[in-house]
Amino acid sequence: MEKKLQKEKIKITPQRIELIRKLRELEKTHPSFNNVYQAIKETHPNISRSTVHENLKLLVKKGMIRRFYYKGETRYEINQNLHINLVEADGTIRDVENKKINAHLKEIERILKEDEKIEIKNLLVLIE
Repeated sequence: MEKKLQKEKIKITPQRIELIRKLRELEKTHPSFNNVYQAIKETHPNISRSTVHENLKLLVKKGMIRRFYYKGETRYEINQNLHINLVEADGTIRDVENKKINAHLKEIERILKEDEKIEIKNLLVLIE
């Protein structure tokens, strides 16, 4: 991700590096904003909520992470591959990546694009 920041001519700051590190650590949990913020506060106690928010927004805008909403919370994920987000009984969200399922997801994307003329930025499937 750091290389993408350089390519985009985005200044690499200690806060951005820490944010990326924490997102990687929390990758499997699909963390909420508060989860990410609290994790960064452990190593950067003086970081502001707005700094974290603006940097997350920047990473989303540059296509480096995805943002989605679940039960009133903004969630983030690094995984850009086609997959299903499965909500477990305890509320955790995990990725399901399966070749057969991914083939169907690709077909759904194709149908939406070709038949329905819908331009897709990203396909997010959340199963509860």
